[in-house]
Amino acid sequence: MDRKRFVFMVGGVVVSLLLAAGPALIAAAGETAHATQHPANQSGVMGRITFTDAGTTLIVMGTATGLAPSTFGRYVTLVYDTGSVPGGPDNCEPTKPMPGMFVGFWTSDAAGNGTLHQGSTPIAPLGAFDSVSIRDTTINGGFGPTAVAACGQVAVNP
Repeated sequence: MDRKRFVFMVGGVVVSLLLAAGPALIAAAGETAHATQHPANQSGVMGRITFTDAGTTLIVMGTATGLAPSTFGRYVTLVYDTGSVPGGPDNCEPTKPMPGMFVGFWTSDAAGNGTLHQGSTPIAPLGAFDSVSIRDTTINGGFGPTAVAACGQVAVNP
């Protein structure tokens, strides 16, 4: 089986699991925090990411516009420690190492509208991070400030 087919299969399983379990968990817990994603590096990417504390796990969902059309896994989302900032030349860059930074990857349709697919790794708990990004992995392998396509500050709901 080639790599592309394998990635699509795994992605399909992840999406199916999220579609099956996500709405029930979110309805029970309610949105806990959110972040509006603002374009960085003149990317034109914008979006919204929500965080729901389901007790034993953090459920993250997101939508975006302005992504490259018809992509799978080109964009990833990470969260950053409490010293990170959502704007300026160092937007969405970590100030110290932090476990649980990787959130998931994005798929986009032919118009560049995207959906975030949460990964299976544990995400840092709310309060451990202040900003969240959408990064383009085709730019410097997704590393550094130039790879940030969008960034936003996480606002915890009262």
